[in-house]
Amino acid sequence: MTITARRLGVETLEDRAVPAAVGILDPSFEADGVLRTTFGGNETVAGVALQVDGKIVVAGTTAGQFAIARYNPDGSLDTTFDGDGKVTVDFGFAANDETAAGLAIQADGMIVIAGTATVGGDQDFIVARLTTAGALDTTFSGDGKASFNFNSGAGTDNDVAFAVTTQVVGGAPKIVVVGSTDAGGAEGINFGVVRFNDNGTVDTSFNRTAGGTDTARAVAIDAANNIVVAGFTNGFGTNDFAVMRFTAAGTFDPGFDGNTNQIVDFGGDDQATGLALQPDGKIVVVGSTTSGNDFAVIRLNTNGSLDNTFSADGKQTVSFGGVDVGRGVAVQDNGRIVVVGFTDQGGGTPDNFAIARLSPDGSLDASFGVGGKAGVDFSGDDEAVGVVIDRNGRLVVAGRSSNNNDFAVARLIGTVEKGDVVAVGGTADGQAAVFAPNTAGQLPNAATAAVSAFGGAAVNVRTAVGDVDGDGVADIILVTGPGTPIRVAVVSGVDNATVLVAPFDPFGGDFLGGGFVAAGDFDHDGRAEFVVTPDQGGGPRVSIFSLPAGATTQTLRANFFGIDDAAFRGGARAAVGDVSGDGVADLAVAAGFLGGPRTALFNGTTLFSGTPARLIGDFFAFPGSDATTLRNGVFVAVGDVTGDGFADLIFGGGPGGAPRVFVLSGALVAANNVAGAQATPVANFFVAGNAADRGGVRVGASDLDGDNKADVAAGSGEGSPARVRVYLGVNVVTAGEPATFQDLTPFGGAVLPGGVFVG
Repeated sequence: MTITARRLGVETLEDRAVPAAVGILDPSFEADGVLRTTFGGNETVAGVALQVDGKIVVAGTTAGQFAIARYNPDGSLDTTFDGDGKVTVDFGFAANDETAAGLAIQADGMIVIAGTATVGGDQDFIVARLTTAGALDTTFSGDGKASFNFNSGAGTDNDVAFAVTTQVVGGAPKIVVVGSTDAGGAEGINFGVVRFNDNGTVDTSFNRTAGGTDTARAVAIDAANNIVVAGFTNGFGTNDFAVMRFTAAGTFDPGFDGNTNQIVDFGGDDQATGLALQPDGKIVVVGSTTSGNDFAVIRLNTNGSLDNTFSADGKQTVSFGGVDVGRGVAVQDNGRIVVVGFTDQGGGTPDNFAIARLSPDGSLDASFGVGGKAGVDFSGDDEAVGVVIDRNGRLVVAGRSSNNNDFAVARLIGTVEKGDVVAVGGTADGQAAVFAPNTAGQLPNAATAAVSAFGGAAVNVRTAVGDVDGDGVADIILVTGPGTPIRVAVVSGVDNATVLVAPFDPFGGDFLGGGFVAAGDFDHDGRAEFVVTPDQGGGPRVSIFSLPAGATTQTLRANFFGIDDAAFRGGARAAVGDVSGDGVADLAVAAGFLGGPRTALFNGTTLFSGTPARLIGDFFAFPGSDATTLRNGVFVAVGDVTGDGFADLIFGGGPGGAPRVFVLSGALVAANNVAGAQATPVANFFVAGNAADRGGVRVGASDLDGDNKADVAAGSGEGSPARVRVYLGVNVVTAGEPATFQDLTPFGGAVLPGGVFVG
């Protein structure tokens, strides 16, 4: 099972540059889109999965042991995983023939690998579980390893595992492993399905075998918590696709195609090997057929019947012109279906990865690669076995290459990534300007729309962007600046006009000092929370709100002091991002006007607990004399500039300070090494090289170009012509100001007393 990685909402820009072509190798992944990893043996690959933080896990086999590698989003080995990014697991059985076959990641981040080994004269299912750090999890069966034999009594059988997924039953985590079991005799080979408890013991309430001369090769859990299993059966002389569904209790589902199973014949030797579920519950199965030697794909309705809206009869084949073997499948958010495997063109030509993308109706998607198909050559016999789709819609394909017998991973561009809107405030008319990116992913100087929710109040507004109502479109959150009773409102990003949350007083008492907003989905419910903090004259108050499904009124989720000084009256500024790298957005809070550059960092998992906990102790954003001489606080944004899975802290000088941008490594800060982060900053520069200006600089972060590295936006400060300068994360280095990606002049470059607020 793949855990879908969620894009964490941040305070500002959400734009991305459009890649050159869909279906080509992604040059931001290991420079050329491909990587190889060796364990020093003859490696094979069993599966690939994504963690919630975007890291890539690949599992397979080396020299009779399980082999697992974990990569950062940029393709580099993750050295936080057992020190070098690689782990091997030896079960210690005498035959030394342990073979990994499936990979899954639990909701708590634990990594589960299933496979087969010879144990006491016959083959058994085996399972290992690793912690997020790469160590064997001793809470699982005592040593992190378990095995299962379907014929636990007299005699022997051969039980071969092929896939694994995770499930929750009655609130308890479970592990489901599927494959085949062969006790010999007339009964033949059956689907074998076993479920383990979270502690590694076998769940005796569930243990199913089914069919005759059948092999289960893939498994998934549907929205009703049923277990869907796909493979093939030889009940009619040649192999055919076979799909079954079990209830969470382990009983056959008789409502699945009316007889508990669906069998599909492509007219040859047909073997299903991969399975994915669409968001609407339809079932997509991929494999191969010798009838034409092609990829074979079927789509079933939720009741198990063939879906006739898919290629007219529920079946489709894809030819790469050789002997083509389909192995894995994934479904993109837009309904397109990605199938992967390999092709043998014959004549001594090495096998290559083969990738095809189908439109929702089953036809080849001509916008992908060449005529809907693409290939990857690792200079050996290359066989892809699985595919996952990352948070940017990019396709991560894993398999093996006979070139040094390595793990082989490729990442391809999977979508034309149109950026979200940007909202900019600063003019004294109660409005924000909305900018929509063009087809090149750049923002126009002329606003696309003006957003207003405050009835033309003569006040500037501060903005943030986030999907507050969960409809998949980023909405605009507005808060008034100083000079009028503070109000917060949310406007729909669908039409830039519908007010989702009517103006309300976030603190009570009609505070006149204005406020700031940030946005992010802390609880992973698909609906961004919005964070409101006061500006000048306010205490360090942090109030977090959300809009429940179907509601028109906000709910207060948390309310606390972000700076540990209740007497402070300079307000606070907040930003959202996953600094700790645990897949949950964290909250950074910086002191405001008349304060030093003091910063607090709160663990996102504790924000709604009633007593939010700090990740580390409070610290000053800037080191040395700046820690005491800068007295108007700092502006802060959070984003993973380095692409290492930890969101970095991006600071900008407050009013009265120079437009200095100072970026600290989130990995070092989260490890409580602030001094080390300040001594070796990710970036340290003055915008436009101007160290003399004293208007400060507002900063923002987002992934413009979809390379899993946050890009930095700098908005002009008080009393300066309105400007926004954008830097790509790939260009952010410690030596001087990065190359400029784009300069914007919102509001015609007018001088704004309060500066430009970008959200």
